[in-house]
Amino acid sequence: MARKVVIKINKKALNSCEFGAFCVTLHRFLMKIKKNMRKYVIALAAALLPTMGMFAQVNGAGNTDKWIKNVDASVTLGTTGVGVDVAVPINEIFLVRTGFSFTPRVHATMNFAVQVGDEKESEQVQAEKFNRLADMLEEYTGTRVGNSIDMVGTPTMNNFKLLVDVHPFRNKNWHFTTGFYWGPSQVAKAQNAVYDGTSLVAVSMYNNLYERVMTSHETQVPYIMVGDQGLVASDELYEKFKNYGRMGVTLGERKDGTPFRLEPDANNNVSATIKVNNFKPYLGFGYGGKLFKNSDDYYVSFDAGVLFWGGTPKIMTNDIQKVTFTANEDYTEAVKHVTTEPGVDLAKDVKNVPGKVGDYVDLLKSFKVYPVVELRLTRRIWVK
Repeated sequence: MARKVVIKINKKALNSCEFGAFCVTLHRFLMKIKKNMRKYVIALAAALLPTMGMFAQVNGAGNTDKWIKNVDASVTLGTTGVGVDVAVPINEIFLVRTGFSFTPRVHATMNFAVQVGDEKESEQVQAEKFNRLADMLEEYTGTRVGNSIDMVGTPTMNNFKLLVDVHPFRNKNWHFTTGFYWGPSQVAKAQNAVYDGTSLVAVSMYNNLYERVMTSHETQVPYIMVGDQGLVASDELYEKFKNYGRMGVTLGERKDGTPFRLEPDANNNVSATIKVNNFKPYLGFGYGGKLFKNSDDYYVSFDAGVLFWGGTPKIMTNDIQKVTFTANEDYTEAVKHVTTEPGVDLAKDVKNVPGKVGDYVDLLKSFKVYPVVELRLTRRIWVK
């Protein structure tokens, strides 16, 4: 009978540990694994049993003791991230393995310029125009908008995998692999840095004021109330705002040549997500063997292949919250209207994306399939 292993962790020791925060995080992680281990084992069995049953029938074996000779556990490191898997050989030719991989949450910072208006102007003209507007906005609201926004990009690719290694040659070190990876469609995300939140709030405030002034001048309804006194936009104020235009983060040009400007969403954030298919077939090959010449316990292998993740990835920007105003029936006040403009695909609908972001977009557009290069270290954990 298998013995139950209980791990007890002294919480007081955790709190007094020099690396207390790390220890607490590790404790929570282990508890989460413990909580979900049963689900994982059931899922693993459900994934492996049909395949094993098929091979058992092919081999003419009615008893698993006749064809399961060993079980291997591996740690993997490669372009799909860090992972673990479990492998069971069916016979001398076929080996079934399943596991999970995830990409470490490293960060890359990208910078976007904040621009006003849709005109294509020189950097100097745009800078002068922006500074005048920033001064005016600071005077009205007490908040100054920055001339650029930092966005932090993070990979988020996580996948369950079910693979079959085929060893067709006499030299069993070589193998071909087929199978699939399955996981969330989002494989990376980028969102404005926390310290730029104030600037984005200021951008939303300005665009709101811009729409109020435009509506006020056209309909003669007040754009703002000061006590009981409503102020109607003068010709001078109207021309000033009209010349400035709306404010946003410049991200290239639409297909018709007009500038594409990313504006904040309902939470005053700007973001982008990279999406591919959930189901990703895999095809590859590899070479492996004993890690130590005189040991049958440890193995190492190198794998290379491609994930068919659905062609060019989608690089979707956040939905933009648009606020506009119209006059009420008696033209005494402005009525607010909030609409949502769906995000766009930077890889498909936008061209000439500037700076480092443009380099990333061009790179992703070139990956119709995802290259996989992986190192696998294996420990034989059970032998018949």
